[in-house]
Parts: sequence; C-alpha cells; structure tokens
Amino acid sequence: MMRALFPLAVGLAFATAWGCGISTGKPKTTAVKGIVTVDGKPMPEGEIYFVLSGQAPTTFPVKDGAFSGTGNVGKNAVEIRAYKTGPALLGDPNKSPTKVNTIPARFSDLSKLTADVTEGGANDFKFEINSK
Repeated sequence: MMRALFPLAVGLAFATAWGCGISTGKPKTTAVKGIVTVDGKPMPEGEIYFVLSGQAPTTFPVKDGAFSGTGNVGKNAVEIRAYKTGPALLGDPNKSPTKVNTIPARFSDLSKLTADVTEGGANDFKFEINSK
C-alpha cells in the first residue's frame, strides 16, 4: 500500500510546487535615478539606500545630488547618509579615523522615506532633506 501511495505523494508535491510557483528569492530589478538635496542644494557626496523587505539593501552613491543604478521593484524604505571624518575610536591601536553621518536620523537610521519602484515606470525620485 505504501509503495502505491509514494508516487501519488511525489506527484502531488510536484503539482503543488508548480502551481504555487517556486521563488528564487530574488526580486525583479529595474533602473532607478534621482536627486538628493540638502537645504535646497544638491548633496555634494553621500549614499542612498533602497531597502526592500527581506532583501539586502541596494546602495547608490550620490555625487553632486544625483544617483542612479538598478533597484529592486517594490516599495522600498529609503535611507540617506553623508559622512565626514571623525576621531579615532578609543583603544584603536591604528588610530584610524571614523566616518560620522551628517544627515539627521529622520532621513537615515529612523527614516520614513519610501520609493515605490515600479517595473517599466519612470522611477525618477527626488528627496529633499532639511538639516535643521
């Protein structure tokens, strides 16, 4: 009896997987671009992160306010950072300087910014940061 049920169970498992679609875990991607301004001026240098839930963040360098690249399709959380050189950490034998984020937390670590990246859409974003 068990031998007769085994092919049926295998076939049912295959049909279920086929019908539901097996995800590779990789989201669709598409071109994105945009502008980041700080107090009305293009951000000289920095980074912008697009974070799609369950995926590694996509990082785009920002230069003279502009960024571009390939991002994940979907509603992404957005974090923006710009760095200046800070003092070495206490106890660092190499006395290596640290990177200090100059963008307020409400636009970086605690950001509520989002970018809805659509397949085939314009995906041209503008983010305005007020440093005050």
